[in-house]
Amino acid sequence: MVEDILTPFDETAYMETTEKVEDWHTLQEKTGHSRFPVINKAFRLVGMITSKDIIDKNPSVSIERAMTRNPLTVGPKMSVASVAHMMVWESIEVIPVVKEDLTLIGIVSRQDILKSMQMIQKQPQVGETIDDTIAKQLDERNEDSGEVSYEFKVTPQMTNSIGTLSYGVFTQLICDVVQQKLFSMKKRNVAIENVTLYFLKPVQMDTVLQVRPRVLEMGRKAGKLDVELYLEGILIGKAIVACQMMER
Repeated sequence: MVEDILTPFDETAYMETTEKVEDWHTLQEKTGHSRFPVINKAFRLVGMITSKDIIDKNPSVSIERAMTRNPLTVGPKMSVASVAHMMVWESIEVIPVVKEDLTLIGIVSRQDILKSMQMIQKQPQVGETIDDTIAKQLDERNEDSGEVSYEFKVTPQMTNSIGTLSYGVFTQLICDVVQQKLFSMKKRNVAIENVTLYFLKPVQMDTVLQVRPRVLEMGRKAGKLDVELYLEGILIGKAIVACQMMER
């Protein structure tokens, strides 16, 4: 959980809306960091201030005017895996941890995430990767048409900050299904070259999806597949995958 790895509020470097850009420079020199949460008098998060925000800003400009409003946040009960996905996909280094009323209770940095992951890797009994989890949730099904489809259950660690299936997991799911489909066709040395995601509607955790791969083109050295995701018979995701058959 995030609450297990966060930097608590009393150790967090933060700024207040009444401070100035010149105060950001002072705090940056003191801490060596460049990203700080911004809070109001009630200790509620109102923004983030980074080096990008203060470029070319007059030192007398208020932090409230320079900051980025409505930053991404996480809750203390969110899984570390979900936060890791969010930070990778959004390319952020620090994310504030808040209560439901946006009261700041700490921050999580990419270094915190990496340390947590390293701790997990040192404990083999709990060192299962997200790829392993995805593979375990895939269940092959034979349809009446003779085609093979897969059922896939979305678990909490596969979701993003709003509790829906993350694009990273969606992409890995598509790749795993393609690999299994081609393996069943005796195509065992396959390299995924390109995945084009056409759309993905929000998918909630604990949802069971049906994944249907279909071969569009297949040659001796290359192939193209269409992969569709269905929820209760409704199409909610689609991707086209180009792959190459590797010669051993």
